[in-house]
Amino acid sequence: MTTAFNSLGEIDSEALRAARIIESVVGNAWATDAAGKFTYVTPATLSLLGMTLEEFNSPLEEGPSGWRRIIHPDDYEGAVATWRLCLQTGEHYNVEHRMLRASGAYGWSRSSGQPLRDSQGHVLAWYGTIIDGDVPPVASERFADVASAALEEKAAPVAPHSLSLIHPNDRTAAAHAAARAFWTGVPQVTRHRQLQADGTYRWTETRSEPRYSVSVDIDDLVTDREPLTTTGLDPLGENEAEPIRSAKVIERIFGNGWAFDAAGRWIYLHTFAQNSLGVTPEDLNASLKEGHTAWKRLLHPDDYDQIAAAWRHCLETGDHFNVEFRFRRATGIYVWARTAARPTRDSQGRITGWFGIALDIDVYKKTVAALRGRERELSQLVDMVPVHIRRLTPGGEPTFFNKRLLDFFGLNDLAQLDKPDMSRMAAAIQTLVHSEDAARLLETVRHSFATGEPYSMKYRMRHADGAYRWFDGRGEPVRDQSGTIVQWYAISIDIDDEMRAQEALRNRERQLQQLIDTVPVQIWCITPGGEPAYINKTMMDYIGLKLEDFDAQQGLAGAIQTIVHPDDRIPLQRALNHSFSTGEAFELKFRNRRSDGSYRWTEGRAEPLRDESGRIIRWFGANVDIHDFVTSQEALQERERFLWELVETLPAMIDCAAPNGEPVYRSQQLREFLGYELEELDGTGKSRLAGTLDAGVHPDDVAGVKENYAHSLATGEPYARRHRLRRFDGEYRWVETRAAAMRNAEGAIVQWNVICLDIENEVRAEEDLRLAQEGLARASQAASLAELSASIAHEVNQPLAAIVANSHACNRWLSAEPPNLERAKITAERIIRDANSAADVVGRIRALFKQSTEPRIGTTISGVVAEARNLMAEEAARRRVRMDINVESNLPPVALDRVQVQQVLVNLIRNGVEAMDSAAGDDRVLGLRVRRMGNVVQTEISDRGRGVEFPDRIFEPFFSTKEHGMGMGLAICRSIVESHGGRLWAEKNQPHGATFVFTLPVEVKASP
Repeated sequence: MTTAFNSLGEIDSEALRAARIIESVVGNAWATDAAGKFTYVTPATLSLLGMTLEEFNSPLEEGPSGWRRIIHPDDYEGAVATWRLCLQTGEHYNVEHRMLRASGAYGWSRSSGQPLRDSQGHVLAWYGTIIDGDVPPVASERFADVASAALEEKAAPVAPHSLSLIHPNDRTAAAHAAARAFWTGVPQVTRHRQLQADGTYRWTETRSEPRYSVSVDIDDLVTDREPLTTTGLDPLGENEAEPIRSAKVIERIFGNGWAFDAAGRWIYLHTFAQNSLGVTPEDLNASLKEGHTAWKRLLHPDDYDQIAAAWRHCLETGDHFNVEFRFRRATGIYVWARTAARPTRDSQGRITGWFGIALDIDVYKKTVAALRGRERELSQLVDMVPVHIRRLTPGGEPTFFNKRLLDFFGLNDLAQLDKPDMSRMAAAIQTLVHSEDAARLLETVRHSFATGEPYSMKYRMRHADGAYRWFDGRGEPVRDQSGTIVQWYAISIDIDDEMRAQEALRNRERQLQQLIDTVPVQIWCITPGGEPAYINKTMMDYIGLKLEDFDAQQGLAGAIQTIVHPDDRIPLQRALNHSFSTGEAFELKFRNRRSDGSYRWTEGRAEPLRDESGRIIRWFGANVDIHDFVTSQEALQERERFLWELVETLPAMIDCAAPNGEPVYRSQQLREFLGYELEELDGTGKSRLAGTLDAGVHPDDVAGVKENYAHSLATGEPYARRHRLRRFDGEYRWVETRAAAMRNAEGAIVQWNVICLDIENEVRAEEDLRLAQEGLARASQAASLAELSASIAHEVNQPLAAIVANSHACNRWLSAEPPNLERAKITAERIIRDANSAADVVGRIRALFKQSTEPRIGTTISGVVAEARNLMAEEAARRRVRMDINVESNLPPVALDRVQVQQVLVNLIRNGVEAMDSAAGDDRVLGLRVRRMGNVVQTEISDRGRGVEFPDRIFEPFFSTKEHGMGMGLAICRSIVESHGGRLWAEKNQPHGATFVFTLPVEVKASP
């Protein structure tokens, strides 16, 4: 800021005026004289510090005491050094530091100061402000690597950090650009003339950013020798309106000043801003005629209504105007800006106009949005990363647990850990850490907090479900620039699975060692040089020696001399030496001396262990006692020789074939029978099987043999067949061939084993036997005829006996005085019935033996039972036997021959009645029960006689237990029941008696 002054009072007044204008916009300001003594500090700042202006200026060796009170100790020296440099050079003062806040905490701020110069450029005073830094050094970090490769080729060797190198006419615009970049974090590009080493000025384009700038010489490219942004600032004139004068004052430190009249009309807008926006104040004021505010053409449609309402309110009330909005540049792009405006008033306090600034904060807004997004991502990362994270004070008190840790403990807030008379750290460890680990962990972390050393420890923590899990806990301090610990960060990683895996690994290692020591294999290890390095317990027990018992100087050769059979020592040493020299695996059978002094066959094997380069570092071997195997193998070979001789000498012809039936072996017997060797079939154009069958099997049998062979080969079923086979002399002899498949463990056929027996003599004997059997059959037919006669006599005897008995009864009724004709008539009817029954019996017997085709009718068996009961009622009464009949109701019909089934019932009832002749009177009860059992109707006839002595033979023909019985009744009954599709059997009663049971199917078709 350059102007003319007549006296020192005017200088102080102008500096104070500039400071207060800035103060009205930013909220705080300061002013000093040319030596840096403060002439003005915002009263609110002094009140905050509890100091007066004089106290603020009280001198210290390193600078004003007020600076010491307000600036963070770590930033104080840098700020003071920069201030002293600016006092000497007149450079714009821009410093970032931490400043004391009203809350008592330090926060980041930027101090910006501008010199007030006279017409010769001498610094007369300073004014400036302190701006709260919402985003501390982010802008600096964001733009730390801006220079591009294209600019590096023409970059000036020394960056223009001092405004003194810039042409005086361009210095103000360059300072404004640097101020904008510093305050907003937005890069600024300006063109100005820069002083060269030879004293000349050349046009340069500079990109200014916070703490960084790049200048490129463009003198050869510039055709318009006027700078892109000229000062545009005349000395403050006495005739300008107060709003415009105020706008120009703040414009000199921040740039982009503007002014309105009291009605809200634009009266001043910097030329740079007009070019950037593409409008003039007149263009903007045109909106007033349309009923809008003068902001209409600038603002984003989404922001206008809110900003217009705020602006109208400020115009009416005089309140300060502080807003953020998006405005449109000449390119049509909307960017964010922050604007602040204050009213100017006359002596009566009336508003005479408005002045303010508009600062481009687009990058700042985007940076803040990005930071907030990054903060959200970081917060999510901290909460979601599979690690427990905690923050602690320098003294070790927890101040933060991430969500994963809170969830693990089942807590909602850290305050839940607080306990009276106990620190939060101690309470947390006591509550959440396993009791066996708590004391050691507390001691470890207290040591770290006391010494500042990081700590690392494994311990167990309690999960919300009460289970303890292993964690690897680590803590690191965070220090400030002075090395003072400001806080601790600690993490705990769940290693429970790892710890359990390690424990399992140790168990497995222990088990492996036990396995190595107990496995029935001698395990050993030697170095590449041949020195024994390890033998397991099994080998020590086997040879009766320990590793230290071997001569270390003799090495492997000494060990071989000690425990190997004399006949095997040289071959063993030679084989080992070969493996050592070539790296090939070792394998050999030799005899080893056991602890009892006996030598036993052993199989030794060894493989080399190599490192990553392929160099052998160890040989690991195993000796297996195969003595029993060797002796059993010798016995097996002897057994094999014996079986071979057995097969060759057996009086049978043996053949072995592949799974497809092709012969692979023939015994000597078979080769001699056929008269040729198996190999002679090769090269004939046929398979061995086909050649054998075509040449040897009788033409009448060959087709059937091939068919049976093919079936067995296809299905795996055994083969058995008799056929004629041609002998070497041309004679066909009957043979019986049988073949069976030999299978492996999976069930696949691996071989067919065939045996062929010469049965010529047996076949001839069978023919003789057949002829003898034919003669015997004829004799048997004669015997069967006699049996049939006896059967007929037996079955007819019953109705005939009834006829005789009824005839005698009829005769008695007729001989009575007077004759009882009624009873005689009934008796005569019975004689007729019995005669018909005899005829039916004869007919049914004939039908039974000649397979009669009499139809069977579906009828209910209860009616047949009733008829049989009536037929046997008189005889049962005569023998004083009571019949107990139990027939189930609703029995299904049964297809039966009524007369034949009646025969069965009568025969079984009579047998039961006769069996109780010797029983006491009360025990003479014959039970008859009929019921349905599934798909059959079952009839049971039980008595209380002596029982059945031979239940298996009682149904045989001609077998009888009666003195005068023929032994045909039960045989005929079984034949009748079985012809109906049923069964008949006998059971013993308890304590005595017998039960005869027969079944008839419910649904059965009539037998032919």
